[in-house]
Amino acid sequence: MKAIFNGIGSKIVAFVEWIIILLLLFLVILSGFQRFSNQHNLFGYRVYIVASGSMIPTYNIGDTLLIKEMDASNIKKGDAVTYIGDDVGIDGMIITHQVQEVEMGEDGKYYFHTKGIANNIEDPIVSEEQVLGKVIYRFFLLSFIGRITTSKLLLFCFIAIPIAILIAIEIIKLIYKKDDEDEDADLKIIEENDESVKKIVRDKDKIDTDLEKDDIIKENSEDILPLEEKK
Repeated sequence: MKAIFNGIGSKIVAFVEWIIILLLLFLVILSGFQRFSNQHNLFGYRVYIVASGSMIPTYNIGDTLLIKEMDASNIKKGDAVTYIGDDVGIDGMIITHQVQEVEMGEDGKYYFHTKGIANNIEDPIVSEEQVLGKVIYRFFLLSFIGRITTSKLLLFCFIAIPIAILIAIEIIKLIYKKDDEDEDADLKIIEENDESVKKIVRDKDKIDTDLEKDDIIKENSEDILPLEEKK
């Protein structure tokens, strides 16, 4: 296990961590931008995630759509528009449906007949004031992430599990860091003891050497003294 956090293994672990962080960051940004789009637009653009199956097979639940604000005169039959419902049961709801027919009212405003592709019943008439914009693009990668946010099970799997993995990696790193510190401390103690042993050996060698010198001097002294006495 320790080898995983060394060399190439450490790079793989770091890569996995970055992937998880980026995924979580995408989820947060996507969720935040969708909430922002409910009230505001960014340079005339909004982003919404499909929450129902009314537009299947064109758009599936979780698909992330780019909506562009435009003049009502540019919206044609067959376009998918996003509007705010104002009728009973859908008041305040943000809906994306296909335009079935466009008509001009006596007041000079455009009115749209819309319906979900998978629905059997047409929506209440939509006025141009209700329209937030027309769908101009579906994000494929973000749609995959969007499907995660619309499913509690997938949301749990792609948020709780990655976070748990990150926490586990950090805990393992701390454990091995502590083991490395303990190992370094043990090595330091061994080195210090080794130096102490070497010092003791050096001191003993010095003592032995001094003793040998003393013995030599003593022997020489014993040989010299009798000669002097003879004289």
